[in-house]
Amino acid sequence: MSRKLLTSVVCGLVGMNCMSVFAETRPKLVVGIVVDQLRTDYLENLQDLFSEGGFRRLFKEGAFIRDIDFKIPQPDVASSTAILQTGSYPRQNGIAGENIYNVTDKTIIPVFNDAAFIGNFTSETFSPASLRVTTISDELVNAGNGSTKIHTLAPGPSQAIILAGHEAKSAFWVNNETGKWSTSTYFTAPPAALQNKNYNSPLISRLDTMKWVPLLKGVDYPDVSRNRIAEGFKYSFPRSDRDVFSMYKESPLMNRDIAEAAVEYIRDLKLGKNQESSDMLGLGFTLAPFQNVTSPSDSRYELEDAYLRLDRNLEAIFNAIDRYVGMENTLVYLASTGYFNDNYSPSADSRLPGGTFSVKRAVSLLNSYLAAKFGNGSYIDTYYDGHVFLNKSVLEEKGLNLNDIAGESRDFLVRMSGVSDAYTVADLMSPSVPQLEGHRLASDPKTSGDIILEFNPGWKVIDDTRFPSVEKKQKYVAFESPAFFLGANIAPQTIEHSVDAVAIAPTVAKILRIRAPNSASDKPIILKKK
Repeated sequence: MSRKLLTSVVCGLVGMNCMSVFAETRPKLVVGIVVDQLRTDYLENLQDLFSEGGFRRLFKEGAFIRDIDFKIPQPDVASSTAILQTGSYPRQNGIAGENIYNVTDKTIIPVFNDAAFIGNFTSETFSPASLRVTTISDELVNAGNGSTKIHTLAPGPSQAIILAGHEAKSAFWVNNETGKWSTSTYFTAPPAALQNKNYNSPLISRLDTMKWVPLLKGVDYPDVSRNRIAEGFKYSFPRSDRDVFSMYKESPLMNRDIAEAAVEYIRDLKLGKNQESSDMLGLGFTLAPFQNVTSPSDSRYELEDAYLRLDRNLEAIFNAIDRYVGMENTLVYLASTGYFNDNYSPSADSRLPGGTFSVKRAVSLLNSYLAAKFGNGSYIDTYYDGHVFLNKSVLEEKGLNLNDIAGESRDFLVRMSGVSDAYTVADLMSPSVPQLEGHRLASDPKTSGDIILEFNPGWKVIDDTRFPSVEKKQKYVAFESPAFFLGANIAPQTIEHSVDAVAIAPTVAKILRIRAPNSASDKPIILKKK
């Protein structure tokens, strides 16, 4: 054999060996976890009470990012999860919130409402059609030539659907009306396990036996008064309560149910055992403050207990990964949704600054102003969640320019007590106003109102145009929202500086060596390897 030929053969064998190692190191399982309203300060304050295998493992063995910045004002679980999964903002991905105003039907509908599909164990009709771009899970399926299995679980439909993307086998959530695990016919391969639970062990049959009491007895929870700890707390979930399933979903018992189902999925569906591609399990959890607390002025006891319980839930999931897949064969990424809606409300005799903004009164005054200036008519279509929608048909009948009337309305509304600022869609479309960049990124022009209001902190906005009325407390609190990466040969490390939330998706894609979602424009985070 000639030296040249021998060299070629050796190089070829080395290349094949390198390719084999390269292929073997790709994670076989991806576990994407989004925890609603998770905060870095709570994680750090509770470290001494965590188990070894949950959050403490993430800190010790994973890459810890102290803060991810979502940039947009007042995100919710849907808009934040979409940012994390697509690497883009609502302006590109189409998900500005859990609900949108349907101008045609003049109704508020879920953002994923789609009458083309039927609900399973629910009357809700959902699909991911409103998600206008690809997600991490979509790109993972595309890279796997159709053999990838994607399954997701979350408390609510929007989060489960976003985690699933367009190509998942299944997405399940818990129905607010029945407490059953629900899905949509859009997803074509739902596992039988949760459907069987709906028949054999439905939540409604177990509610009366369920209680939420402190996980740890005789332990000082950080920053909780001794009196509160001595009092303890105890919450039950009576079937007679019409809102019992919504209340249950806000409790840490919901997280436990999702974690138990996740362990069953990993074990029974043999996730991560696919020889041709990687599988993915998307999980949504909640650490939103419990809204039915017995002490509304201080709910830290319940919230810290929820953190400790989720810590144990994560430990169970990680143990299942170790046993059935191996953490070395898995990528876990976990991220917060970047906002916090506490239930604190000052007492009636408080002298703190604030007030009450009545939507009904504001809309009436605005319509009277426009009628006086441009002639009688119903100029306002509706108000929803800070957005004022003008009545386009009336403006057309009167030959009025939409931008002109929106500007007049903005200038009128911004002078009202409680309103700190107001913007029109035209204002947000202008890139020359950098201070509006967050609002611009957060707004989807296809579903946005014509005027967007911003309120003073400390005020209560009461939408009394609806029944029952909806109250929203205005607060703008800065805090750190964490993210973690665990497994996949990632070295323990801490990133102290703030990272854009849109960088999470391309970072996951880089680790998996797949294309980033098609609207992700940020570069991946540079993580050290072992």
